[in-house]
Amino acid sequence: MTKSARTLITSPVIISALFLISCGLAKPYPVINTYDIDPPGLGPPVFSQIRPYVLRVSQFNTAAAYETSKFIYRTREGRLVEDFYNELMAGPSRLLADSLATYLDRTNPYCQVVRAQGEKKADFVLEGYVAELLGDFSQNPPQARITVAVTLNDVRRNQVKIVLARTYQAQVTFNSETAAPAPELAQAAAQAWLQILTGLERDIDEYFRGQKKR
Repeated sequence: MTKSARTLITSPVIISALFLISCGLAKPYPVINTYDIDPPGLGPPVFSQIRPYVLRVSQFNTAAAYETSKFIYRTREGRLVEDFYNELMAGPSRLLADSLATYLDRTNPYCQVVRAQGEKKADFVLEGYVAELLGDFSQNPPQARITVAVTLNDVRRNQVKIVLARTYQAQVTFNSETAAPAPELAQAAAQAWLQILTGLERDIDEYFRGQKKR
């Protein structure tokens, strides 16, 4: 048998062996689960009167520990760790700002709500800071906890005047009797966020009602 013939015979064998080895070494990509904490939709806004103000909801700032879209857990020892396999649909800065803008546009009778700076000239600008968004497993039972600081700024007359400043915190306990607590955490976080949205909308509504009486 010539050298070239031996090469023709052995080459497929080598290729097949390499293929089997590569299949054995290859690992499937991990499944990343994504969750939304936006409360159920309220339907389109229905207001009989024209809303006199335009409110722009800016992108939120976020504490460094919560800039990631990954779920953050506080362990029993008090450490903050990321969950590689479970995450939010977007980072908290955009996720919460989008959710808040949608909620206020559907519930507040005084303001048309926009997100983009050039969409309409704003009369008021709402800014936020996400201080916490986590599953706290140092508590028993564990809690979904969200803390957000919000300021409402009057930007008419070419100046910025803070007319409302509040910090909102909500925590909702959930059942961790499962090997995968992420779905329960996401559901509890949605309930906590709804509590914050409700309180913030009430405060904004109260502010504009006071303005109307003047």
